[in-house]
Amino acid sequence: MSWTRKQRITVAAIFMLLVAAPLLWQIGNVRATQAAEQKQSDLVDQTVPTRQAPDDYDGDGVPDSGDQCPTRPETDNGFQDSDGCPDVVETTGAS
Repeated sequence: MSWTRKQRITVAAIFMLLVAAPLLWQIGNVRATQAAEQKQSDLVDQTVPTRQAPDDYDGDGVPDSGDQCPTRPETDNGFQDSDGCPDVVETTGAS
């Protein structure tokens, strides 16, 4: 039985396809695995920036470094000293 040139090329192409398909499948699988590992690595390597607290948390104008009550504002009635804590001061009502 003698094959024509076209038949030999067809058989060779089918043979190459059968040999190459598993190899290509393996290459695709390796790349998918590498991509998944890289994604995990990227997630692990990310760092969360440190939170910076404001210099005056309660907004009373006294910096937290010298504020004895850093979470409570100095005063509601306008009397202000330098300790940073609310003070109770009686007012006379006179202007």
